Amino acid sequence: MHVIRARQGEAMFYYFVFLILAPLLLIQGRLVRKNIPILAEATGGRSGRLGEGRPLSVLVVGDSAAAGVGVETQEDALSGCLTRILAQKYCVDWSLVAKSGNTTEDLIETLQGRPFQADSLSVDSSEASFLDDYSPQDKNIDGNSLNDNGGPDIDVVLVSLGVNDLLSPIRESHWIAQQVRLITLLKSKFAAKHILMTAVPPMHCFPALPQPLRWFLGLRASEFNRKLVSLIELESECELVIIPLMPIASDMASDGFHPGADVYRLWGGTAAKAIEKRIELQ
Repeated sequence: MHVIRARQGEAMFYYFVFLILAPLLLIQGRLVRKNIPILAEATGGRSGRLGEGRPLSVLVVGDSAAAGVGVETQEDALSGCLTRILAQKYCVDWSLVAKSGNTTEDLIETLQGRPFQADSLSVDSSEASFLDDYSPQDKNIDGNSLNDNGGPDIDVVLVSLGVNDLLSPIRESHWIAQQVRLITLLKSKFAAKHILMTAVPPMHCFPALPQPLRWFLGLRASEFNRKLVSLIELESECELVIIPLMPIASDMASDGFHPGADVYRLWGGTAAKAIEKRIELQ
């Protein structure tokens, strides 16, 4: 009872602060969007095969961080760092579906909008070509037929979402409902065995954000993560990935908003350890 009251008090404080600071936060938000440099997504292939050993199919999905904004190539981005480690033990067939600006709703629409097609995964642009020109003869990345729901069977999905949702007016309860929809889609269409959800980053550490916007978004990120933890506890296929780092300016990309190379390496390594542990426990 005391815990429930404490959480209710935290939520009330959160919304009380928002009501007081709303005009200033809106102004600062507009200035940040205007002044932060727009960095390109990392170049390079968005699918591939690495390593030898037990087959492991990996799908990385999400937003600009998943797309590698902040580094030059996909080798130094999340997908590259993750698959390079996993390839030391497994034959990794991997693919990336990510785009700058993606919200959870955007990703859901992309994944469910058209049937999966794997032969177009090597393009550099966006996830659109990942889903184009489907024919029933297409095979998935393991060479097996697509399942009855139009997707391949994927062993592991790593999700990077939340920042763009957090910057929108969406309520936490609505966001969690979207996470449920996404998880359900990944399990039904892709038969995902392991779904790793990356925690919303500590936005109170982002140097590109002025105060009090930085503080407020950090508070909002904590609230999102608290609810995400509660959801994941109910989903045996899911696990939360927390990057064990409170980033400082030198850890970030030149825009002060996206991860730098060191953060991607740490993120990929943390996710790889979680994946290996889950597979060993199967």
